[in-house]
Amino acid sequence: MQHLKNIKSGNPKTKEQYQLTKNFDVIWLYTEDGKNWYEEVNSFQEDTIKIVYDENNIIVAITKDASTLNPEGFSVVEVPDITANRRADDSGKWMFKDGAVVKRIYTADEQQQQAESQKAVLLSEAESVIQPLERAVRLNMATDEERTRLEAWERYSVLVSRVDTANPEWPQKPE
Repeated sequence: MQHLKNIKSGNPKTKEQYQLTKNFDVIWLYTEDGKNWYEEVNSFQEDTIKIVYDENNIIVAITKDASTLNPEGFSVVEVPDITANRRADDSGKWMFKDGAVVKRIYTADEQQQQAESQKAVLLSEAESVIQPLERAVRLNMATDEERTRLEAWERYSVLVSRVDTANPEWPQKPE
């Protein structure tokens, strides 16, 4: 199974490569140990999954056909076409770590960023419910149920705004 690490662009190494670059603007890609991507791509087996991952081991592309890849700035590994490996996708939620495809392990900073995003989504959702209810109250058109709902959503909005995203505990959403 192939494992080509840290593929980067480089200068042509032969006269033929130089001519191809000059005539067709070919970009040559080489692994960290000097292997030519365009030669190595033919060594991948047809019945395997090819995974492209970044410097943080996060999977950024998956294919069965290595010739469709442009791996510049990444690494490419070949893994068996088994159920465990087919579950992965290129959503950023999977990684290639210690020779295996695994669910992504998020750093504390990444978890906090996710919580910040979640907080913004929840606050936006609360505001979209609160605005028409506030309007109904302001225009003396609100029912008792709408007034109760408004208060519940406003309380929820305040509680969400106070969530510590370093250690989030989300309040229950009103019904």
